[in-house]
Amino acid sequence: MTGLQLLAPGALLALLPLGAIIVLLYLLKLRRREMAVPSVFLWRRSVEDVQANAPLQRLRFSWLLLLQLLALAALVVGLAAPYVMAPLLPGRTIVIVVDASASMRATDEEGSRFERARQRARELVGAMSGRDEAALIECGVRSRVVVPLTGDRRRLRRAIDALSPGDCSTNLSDGMLLGASLAAKRDDAAIYLISDGGFREMPEAPAGMQVHFLSVGRRCDNVAILAFEVSRPAGADAGQLFLRVRNYSPTAKQCELSFYLEDAVLDARRIEVPGGSDSVQTYEVAIAEPGLMRAELVVEDDLAADNVAWTHATPPSAVSVLLVGPENLFLEQALVVQPELRVFRAPSLSAAQAPGAYEEYDIVIFDRAKVPVPPASGAVMMIASTGWPELAASGETVERPRISAWERDHPALRYVNLAAVGISEARALSPGVEAEVVASAGETPLIVALEREELRALALGWDLLDSDLPLRVGFPVLLSNATRWLGELGRRDEARVIRPGATVRLALPPDVESAELRSPDGRRERLEAVGGEIAFAGSDRVGLYTLTAGDRRWRWAADMRDEAESDLTPRTELKLGERSVAAARRKLRTERHFWPWLAVLALIALLAEWHLYHRRY
Repeated sequence: MTGLQLLAPGALLALLPLGAIIVLLYLLKLRRREMAVPSVFLWRRSVEDVQANAPLQRLRFSWLLLLQLLALAALVVGLAAPYVMAPLLPGRTIVIVVDASASMRATDEEGSRFERARQRARELVGAMSGRDEAALIECGVRSRVVVPLTGDRRRLRRAIDALSPGDCSTNLSDGMLLGASLAAKRDDAAIYLISDGGFREMPEAPAGMQVHFLSVGRRCDNVAILAFEVSRPAGADAGQLFLRVRNYSPTAKQCELSFYLEDAVLDARRIEVPGGSDSVQTYEVAIAEPGLMRAELVVEDDLAADNVAWTHATPPSAVSVLLVGPENLFLEQALVVQPELRVFRAPSLSAAQAPGAYEEYDIVIFDRAKVPVPPASGAVMMIASTGWPELAASGETVERPRISAWERDHPALRYVNLAAVGISEARALSPGVEAEVVASAGETPLIVALEREELRALALGWDLLDSDLPLRVGFPVLLSNATRWLGELGRRDEARVIRPGATVRLALPPDVESAELRSPDGRRERLEAVGGEIAFAGSDRVGLYTLTAGDRRWRWAADMRDEAESDLTPRTELKLGERSVAAARRKLRTERHFWPWLAVLALIALLAEWHLYHRRY
């Protein structure tokens, strides 16, 4: 809150002459008519009044005079319009939405961007009056209401102090929708979004809803690993590493780059990444045993979470693929050119042949062919095929669907742009209970995936020959991703790589009821199995997680690889559909005027003067 200021300081000039007039009225002698009376004993007060009004006599103390001067001063100062600049709360109901994503851990603000966000949230709570109420929403990979609408400022402050950012991407759209739903029934509600702006375009805010964007962050000084993969060419003595590093700062950066297989150093070198550009690195490394490979950057920047990435590495070996269905030159050639695949063909499979094929081949691909018997284990891919409703059942025909959403982090769909794929006709897929939709055209599922302990499967809802996908450069990438993900089933060492915030589901042995989890910070916790399965959604920090249950062990590594979070450029406006909200980096303030209180004070002084006068006289 700032110091006292005046809108009309010239009004104070009237205080002195008006006050002098009131005092002069007390000094003037009244003109009285002389009358003879037998005694003045009962007229003592009148005599005192005559003495008080005698000219040039000393002014005596009078409560009436004091109250009149007080009323005059209050009125004149009120006309001068005194005010202070105070924190702004335009409504009695506010919803504070705090971004808790990875970019908020950047250290360009004192402490971090998230610490600055908490400070701004505390300022909003501190500006609340006794009649205001507020709610607190935290937005990470999932949005949650931390505190519902309440007027308890101590509860809100405790909740703000307990907030903590993760290394995951943000889901501010859900957070804004939550905030709008909380404030929907309030006429004077406002939403305060505290963020650095590292998010995609937001939906339109409800009509009449006030939205304020409180921006944090001062600069963009960051280097990030955005891609890290290892290939497994058949017959090769070394693995092929691919690494993409981006420098978001305007100046070139010197980095120390190291590669590890588990804890063993494979390679280390110094690289220079030009300002505002990418550096693509490729290396050959010897991989003798399967395991988790890690790439680490040592560089001075504002965000450390995106300086490390993991991938799963396996020794070079061939994967056997059985292609079932009519001839498809595009599909067969795209599989044959992959050196790690050995491709076999069969026009069809009978119910008697299918179980043996699932066991003999690493991957079985059904292209426009019915699945005679659903597999209990193995790796299967269905392309415009039927016969396995537990994976996906074919629904109604859809003309010219356009894929609008897909899981970019799913191993089978990485680095593939499906938005431009033209499809003349497709079948809507109805996923099974355990299957998940990984690509869709609006509300129509077109690609479905299934993963169990001993089973992986992928289903495409359209014929490749009814689309231009085989003619696009992304087709070999899609098939390479899909066959790699499916082919890892029988070779994996219970390790995987996920994005922070992803849910990990693991089936435990029948006789095991709980498991112990070790987090990257060394913290240990016990997880209880539900229905023979562990579901863990707390992998919100970058690092290696280890789950132990009996004599079994599972590991998964979480890394960022998120361009939106690694780009630390502070945003200057918030896009809400067609609407733009300018960022407010300073405190939101308003003029808090005192003239109503001064008017009330003047009225009280005049009423007291009137009461005292009549009581005395």
